[in-house]
Formats: sequence, structure tokens, C-alpha cells
Amino acid sequence: MKRSHFWLGLVVGAILAATLLFSVYYVPRKGISLSREPLSFTLVLDEAHGLRTGSPVLVSGVEAGEVDAIEIREIPARGYKVMATVTVFDGERFAPMLRTDSVYQVAQSGLLGETTLAIVPGGQGQPVAGQLVDGRPPTDFTRILDDLAHVSKRVADFMDGRETGDPNLRRALTDLQETIRNVRDFSEKLPK
Repeated sequence: MKRSHFWLGLVVGAILAATLLFSVYYVPRKGISLSREPLSFTLVLDEAHGLRTGSPVLVSGVEAGEVDAIEIREIPARGYKVMATVTVFDGERFAPMLRTDSVYQVAQSGLLGETTLAIVPGGQGQPVAGQLVDGRPPTDFTRILDDLAHVSKRVADFMDGRETGDPNLRRALTDLQETIRNVRDFSEKLPK
């Protein structure tokens, strides 16, 4: 009899643990909520940049929703645009901070570079619920590298016009230019 109570207790404990894990992880992540209304809006982009249905939505780095659908539609006076329908699971909590002039940017997140929609809340615009909001493309690292190369070349040109100075500075600038070239070559080979 005692042995059957032990196994019964173990099974009930396992079921309770599974229920607790489900409620802690899956419920907030997928928006299953009995008391909270989700917040929906449409993101407008020139290109999808890898954003797809199911991509996570991060508000200040916290996963708060997902992209429900992506389609290409024509917007009068703006042409064809990528329209991403976004749902933030806990609308009651996030609605006060999300405005039409908050920052909505496609980004790469995590070690594997998963494409996400990163939102930086704030601004004085209208509430975002049901609105069309303009999104930003991901950061273009090639442009950053080009800017760094331009700056290092200008510093090197400035140093060439001066009297002979510290040879370590000149060598450091040459190494910087070589590093930037190597990173640019490497980044061009990465999948887009």
C-alpha cells in the first residue's frame, strides 16, 4: 500500500511540475492569458530583412510578442511595402510605453543571429494600438566599416603632413586600416 502511495505522489508531483513549467515559460511567451488583452499593430518596412511569421518581438530586450503575418501591400502615395502584423501579448502592460514614434527596428539576436523586431519604447506620439508604424532596417555593418576606414585614412593623411613623430602611431593606423579591410571582406561573404 505504501509503495502505491509513493508512485501516486511521484506522478502527481511530475504533473504539477510540468504544469508549473508550462505556466512559467509557455503561457507568457505565446500569449495565453485569461485576463490580458493583446496589443496589435502593423509595422511598415521597405524590405523584410529576414523578418518572418513567428519572429520574436522584443521590447527593451524582453520577449513580449511575435510577428503574426507578413505580406506585401501597396500603400497610397508610398508604393509597395512589407507589412508585418505584430502582436504584443500583454497589451495592458506594454501599451502605455509603445507609441508611434518609438523605435521599431529589425535586428539580429542571440548567438545564431535570429531575426527579431526590437522595440525601444518611448516617445510622445499616438498610442500604437491598431496603427501603422514605420520600422527601421537592421544596422548596416558595411557602412560602419566604411566610415571607420574613412576616418582612419583621414587621421593617417593628417599624420603624413606632420613632422616625423611616433612610429607606433603610424603602424597602429596601418593595422587599423588592414583590420577594417579584412572585416569588410569577411562580412561581404556572410549570407544576407
